[in-house]
Amino acid sequence: MAGSKPSSEGPISDPVGPFRVLDTATRRRAGMVYLAVGLLAAVLILVADVEAMWLTAVAPLVLLAAFQFAGGWKIKVTDMEAITIASKHASFDVGHGSATLGFRGWLAKPVWQVLVFASGPAPDHQALITVDGLSGDILGSYEEEVPTP
Repeated sequence: MAGSKPSSEGPISDPVGPFRVLDTATRRRAGMVYLAVGLLAAVLILVADVEAMWLTAVAPLVLLAAFQFAGGWKIKVTDMEAITIASKHASFDVGHGSATLGFRGWLAKPVWQVLVFASGPAPDHQALITVDGLSGDILGSYEEEVPTP
């Protein structure tokens, strides 16, 4: 609109805060809830003297809690560390890259999928490198030339 002044209020002037990567260790909180509900169910079963409830209520809750605890990994490699590791692994000089967090296996082990491009105004190479989110090991990589337009 002509003549309107930019507002000092709104999402642009109001920062949300620092960016943070979610951590799968928060699954342990859910595990604590399942364990607490399982223990509460066990107490109620002991008070009510209902034997069959052990298999239908307590056992599944305790197993679910154990699964949540086992899958609650503490991510030790940050996105920037994963990009640095991938840059060292690439066979070309890296100009820029980005990382996304993914998970593998039943216990959802964290892995970083890092996409890096060769340095220069028009990158001639790119690579997708998978970095383990726990150890920083390279789990796999794929490199290719980028065709010039």
